[in-house]
Amino acid sequence: MNCWSISAAKLLLPQLVLGRAINEKVNSSPLGKLFVIMFIVLKNVCMLVYSKLEKRKNMLFLKLTLGLLLITTSYCLGQTRTENLEKYWHYKERLIGTENEFGFLDIGIGRGMSLAASERYPSANCTTDYYLKKKGCTGSKGRGRMHWGDASLYHGLYMAILALEYANLEQAQQSTDAVAEELWYALEAFERLDSMAEVVLGLPGKKDGFFIRDDIEGDFYIKKGAARNRRFTNGKDSYSCLSSALSCGPPSAESGAFISQDQVIGLFVGFSMIQQLIPDKRYKTNGPTFGEKARLNVHRITSHMMDRKWKLRTPDGSPIPDKWGGNAIGLSFPISTIANQLTEQKYVKTYQKNGAILLGKPIYDLLQGTLSVQHPTNVVLALASATLLPERSYKELGRRSIKHDVIIYPLMRAVLFNQKIFEKIKRSDFEAILNTAPYDGPCFGLEDCTAPDGWKSYNRWIHPHFKNGNPYGVHSEMPGLDYLLLYNLYHYYYKANLPSYKKTSK
Repeated sequence: MNCWSISAAKLLLPQLVLGRAINEKVNSSPLGKLFVIMFIVLKNVCMLVYSKLEKRKNMLFLKLTLGLLLITTSYCLGQTRTENLEKYWHYKERLIGTENEFGFLDIGIGRGMSLAASERYPSANCTTDYYLKKKGCTGSKGRGRMHWGDASLYHGLYMAILALEYANLEQAQQSTDAVAEELWYALEAFERLDSMAEVVLGLPGKKDGFFIRDDIEGDFYIKKGAARNRRFTNGKDSYSCLSSALSCGPPSAESGAFISQDQVIGLFVGFSMIQQLIPDKRYKTNGPTFGEKARLNVHRITSHMMDRKWKLRTPDGSPIPDKWGGNAIGLSFPISTIANQLTEQKYVKTYQKNGAILLGKPIYDLLQGTLSVQHPTNVVLALASATLLPERSYKELGRRSIKHDVIIYPLMRAVLFNQKIFEKIKRSDFEAILNTAPYDGPCFGLEDCTAPDGWKSYNRWIHPHFKNGNPYGVHSEMPGLDYLLLYNLYHYYYKANLPSYKKTSK
């Protein structure tokens, strides 16, 4: 019998469980590495002591050694939890930008603002960049390209992060003024996309649920009156070009720039988090609540889709191709069901019309039952949408999320609807993921990139098949929305024995 079986069987220390932290490097920080070293040293001491005491049948020193190991482990895990909170606030600064951080978005009310870029290419040559030339974009001088792709989907995750941040700050009795303003601008940004969709097609703006994915123009990186006349700068260097839905000419139905079923599911994640956690909170005293804003946008989007029998098209009747999520009948059942529960019949009795039940439900059930043969994108759509349906089995959601390596979705369901998490998913599983996130954010392939496997994806919860890097040779920095969302859900659900949710800096 070895030292570790004795600790469990004879010393009755079954709670000395380190989860998967040891197997997944624990942490990329110096403290995390120190923890691993201490653990290994103490383990070896334990085994050495036991080998010397085995013949003497004296377990006192062994018990003391294991007790020291338990105390040290608890201390180090506590320090790691503090580090993860510090890392959250660092990621947030990295996202919104500071004097020393370029940022991935610019908070505000104007065109293009409060929309997070999905990637940054710091070494791109704006004159010769392959992507810009392929898309026929007008070149510019300088280096560094920012890219907005699937921006409205990620905007939903961004709104969910802000709703959770508000709730966590409120529970910690901290000021919510800054995050309330940021969330208000984020909600206004989506309504701007809703109105701008017609404008870019030469029509009057209209808030009707038909939206464009982003409204970033080609010269958005320029900001008059800013340092170096640049929007994304650290005071010394800056980004000099960008790519987005609008930056390379007018969009069309064929370009994949408008509404789609996957973009809607991403947005509904954000609207659901707002409605479930902070529906009655508001930014302006006499203004609408966050919940009112969220419900109205859900109504507009779902009504637009339902009225067109879930076949999406532009205002002039041009169909949005299936490859861009234009045929939404497959997700019409979850979308209409989520809309019903969020809007609480404030606008219409039901959105489950025009095939959402007759066709949409059996198609959706078939999707859920065939995930093993589906493309990873369809798998994520199925699991993310099921997350927002509290009547669906939490056990099935848990099993499927484990299999497809996206265990954030059972945690999200638990937070949204105060449900249990599938018993095979442990707190230590989330901590192992959080611990390994690099302090300077996700990245892939860049010379100074320190991200370990798991943090090399655009977003590991949307593209889990790319979490260890993409096969296309695309090397970039990512905003870390995946870490920000997971940490906030984790802190909200496991608040006991966690450091107080206060803004920190390192």
